[in-house]
Amino acid sequence: MANNITKEEHERNRRRRMRQMLGGVLCILILIGALNVVGVVLGAVNALFDDSDTKLEYEQRLQTLVMFDPLPFASLDQMDDLTARLVKESAVWSAVYSAQRGAGLDSYQRDPDTDSLILPAVEVDAAVASLYGPDYKIAHESFEGVDMNYIYSEEYQGYLIPVTGQVGLYNPRVEELTRRDGKLRVTVGYLPTAALTGDYSVTAPTDPVKYMDYIFEKQGKEYYLVALETSSKKVENPQATPSPTPEAQPESLEQSDLLNSTSEVATDIDAA
Repeated sequence: MANNITKEEHERNRRRRMRQMLGGVLCILILIGALNVVGVVLGAVNALFDDSDTKLEYEQRLQTLVMFDPLPFASLDQMDDLTARLVKESAVWSAVYSAQRGAGLDSYQRDPDTDSLILPAVEVDAAVASLYGPDYKIAHESFEGVDMNYIYSEEYQGYLIPVTGQVGLYNPRVEELTRRDGKLRVTVGYLPTAALTGDYSVTAPTDPVKYMDYIFEKQGKEYYLVALETSSKKVENPQATPSPTPEAQPESLEQSDLLNSTSEVATDIDAA
């Protein structure tokens, strides 16, 4: 009888240990599952508040406009003549950069007399539409730019771009994105290019010398630029702000090649 009781107790103990082991395994699995859920939730929250990709997108969209440092305007139809020319000039270089990032410039036609690259007007129109929206149009004609004249050819239906480089005054760094009432306020820090500072090292410069607010308005699914304002955000050390000089204007092709590897604001189009 004693042996039967011992065997029964042994069996009960064995089943108890099995239940305890199974419970322990289930607890571990539940804990792992809970940690995975927390990780997914935290990842989703971080992704929701991480706007790094959006900031980079607007830095790229505003690159060529910031490099020419236009004056503020309350609306697209209230630009002064100088700002309107800078908008057109920035659109030309935006089209050049887009072509360079794509198939390259080797396939573009050249003017036989000047060897200038012929940039089709339709590509400039596309650059304008991508930033200002499909309703904003520019007149295609020859005009005077910051450091060069842009000749429009009716024959080629495009602009003759000289074999040279372009170095702007500033690079954009998007600091803040604020959405309200269907509008997006993009606060941009202006980083001087090496040409402006006179420093061609890879470490300079790193701090904005001023801030501007680019106002975008939502049309359909996309935001388009409608205004430019002086930002309420101010630099911490205004004494360090360099003043633009003639040397800070677009440089030669050789110097542009040096800057192209670090700031992406220099364009070498002497590819042929």
